[in-house]
Amino acid sequence: MELPVINLNGFLQEKENLSSSEQDCRKLANVLRQYGAAAIYDPRVEQQDNESFLNMMERYFEQPTEVKLEDARPQLYYQVGVTPEFTEQPRDNSVYAKKLLPEHKPTAFKGKDCKWRFQWRIGERSESSKYPELVSEPVVPRGFPDWPSIMNKWGEKLLATGFTIAEMLAIGLDLPRDAFLRLLAKGSHLLAPTGVDIDRYEKGHVVAGFHYDLNFLTLHGKARYPGLFIWTREGIRIPCKVPDGCLLVQVGAQLEYLTAGYLEKGFHEVVITEELKQKAKQGNQSHWRVSSTLFVHVEADAILEPLGHFQHLELAKQNYVPTEAGAQVAQELYAIQLAQNI
Repeated sequence: MELPVINLNGFLQEKENLSSSEQDCRKLANVLRQYGAAAIYDPRVEQQDNESFLNMMERYFEQPTEVKLEDARPQLYYQVGVTPEFTEQPRDNSVYAKKLLPEHKPTAFKGKDCKWRFQWRIGERSESSKYPELVSEPVVPRGFPDWPSIMNKWGEKLLATGFTIAEMLAIGLDLPRDAFLRLLAKGSHLLAPTGVDIDRYEKGHVVAGFHYDLNFLTLHGKARYPGLFIWTREGIRIPCKVPDGCLLVQVGAQLEYLTAGYLEKGFHEVVITEELKQKAKQGNQSHWRVSSTLFVHVEADAILEPLGHFQHLELAKQNYVPTEAGAQVAQELYAIQLAQNI
């Protein structure tokens, strides 16, 4: 099943005359409400930039473990640099999972994720924050002279798409056009690819356990291997298939917060599938599955609370009390065992 495609071209061309593109904005809001995700076509995003990025990240993850560990920054809760495999623990989402029909339940899994991750800051940052780990300096791995240029080129394109989606969403949800953008301008955005060595695991092994993303929006360039499954609002588990030339966007917890649950954070998992295993046998390609992921964040010191008319929803005051975005992130990092001393 392929997700509905939202084409940003009309909005980008008619930005000052929204009458013809407002329908796309409402479609985007409706698709994200139903699926928690959408396929996005952005004419500004070139597939070759994604390919260059994936090539470099495959080379990075193929390095020996001891080399990669030089780039770990546990004292910063792994918010820059590399996060080693078997570090992140998916939080307990069993209350939600129990409500799902048997054929749509998550893949059985206990323990910590076997994926590696690298986090790289993208976009303008605040000069200071009460949450220094969220504005800390980036880590540049040794032996990769083109690292900053390749990471920034791809990450900034994804971030531009994320900002356009945020602007369209505000229009589609009958909020002021800049309602989300003003909260995102200096957010702690992270280009955060994951990597897993396919050869080490059998079919059915869980790479990333059943979870949601803690941020505002997550964008992905198309990966070279399948394995991502998402859950719709109705609790239907579907394999995530994104058309060539498109990106994937998913709703994160911060966006749910700002809409008091009107848009729900999207649950998902990554599993070693038979299709993935078969694809790894084809051609001369890396056997590391690498994601092309960007986390778009609300600025750490900004307040998360339902916006505009969402303040009047029944659950707004009960479940979405005002809180700083940095505090929300810290609580989530503690829950997944990336931060132990909060």
